Amino acid sequence: MNRQTQNTNPQRREPQQKQPYSIAHALLLAAITSILVSVVLLIGAISPETHTVKPSFHVLFVYGRNLVLLTILYIVCFRVNLRNLSKAANTTISIIGMITVTAVLSVGFYHLEEILYGETSNNFNITALSNFSAGITVFLVSRLIYNMLRFQKAQTENQRLLTENLRIRYNTLEQQVSPHFLFNSLNTLDGLIGTDDERAHGYLERLSSTYRYTLQQRGTVTLAEELEFTNAYIYMMQIRHGEALCIEEHISPALMQRQMPAISLQMLVENAIKHNVVSLRHPLCISITSVERSESDAAIRVSNPCHPKADNEKSAGIGLENLSGRYRMLFNRQITINDDGNTFAVEIPLV
Repeated sequence: MNRQTQNTNPQRREPQQKQPYSIAHALLLAAITSILVSVVLLIGAISPETHTVKPSFHVLFVYGRNLVLLTILYIVCFRVNLRNLSKAANTTISIIGMITVTAVLSVGFYHLEEILYGETSNNFNITALSNFSAGITVFLVSRLIYNMLRFQKAQTENQRLLTENLRIRYNTLEQQVSPHFLFNSLNTLDGLIGTDDERAHGYLERLSSTYRYTLQQRGTVTLAEELEFTNAYIYMMQIRHGEALCIEEHISPALMQRQMPAISLQMLVENAIKHNVVSLRHPLCISITSVERSESDAAIRVSNPCHPKADNEKSAGIGLENLSGRYRMLFNRQITINDDGNTFAVEIPLV
């Protein structure tokens, strides 16, 4: 079903989100925000005695100043968002950028207005306060857009992984009901019937349990459940390959209730059998070992010597990539793949 390959890169780099983080969108948002900010300042410039705008209020200059200021602020916030930093780092850098830009431009525009008109519409403190208020507005709007995009991306990724998970289950089932698999299974079962009825009965039970487990729609299972399913699959493979296939299990009983994605351990064992030579001359020994680095950091390591089949084709590593994606989505963890040319090993965390 899934190919064992060195080229798989589960920690692939996600493509950067380019929309709506563009200069055109920054200008559009800045234009809208500038109108709102300028209207507020215009209302504040109305004299309570005459109810008219003060002569010193320079409407076009105020709007132009706000447009330039807000455009630069939006671009700064957008560039920070594109870096996909942590929430704390994103907030810190955005605030520092906002304060720096507003401070520099407040001084510059205040003196520019004085040079152009010989007077300013407001004193420096009011101008600086209005600019900082506009900066806070930009920061909040950009954070809202950022959070909405992250939520949308998470929803899309979740849907993609659900689809991939269903496809893996379907492929597993399809592999087991394919004519080739059925032929081998029934041929093996036929060879046992009449000569070793006890083993034939056990083989049929394992075959039935693999179908039942595959059809169950569960995202996560305990290590004990996944190990039971994997051992049923291993039993059938050992009946077929005999002494050419050996399995070494060294798993701590204390980890049996830890969680892992369904059909993950079995997939790794199937990969090893499918893409390596299994013969008496080159027996395949698969090791399934628990790794405990600390009380909260435990994993299962599946390793095997590399004896690739002569007709084994390179694969895109879709199975391992999907398994890595499910770990990221379900547990925010990563799997580890090591291939030194002699041994292929995959380590999957237990949660």
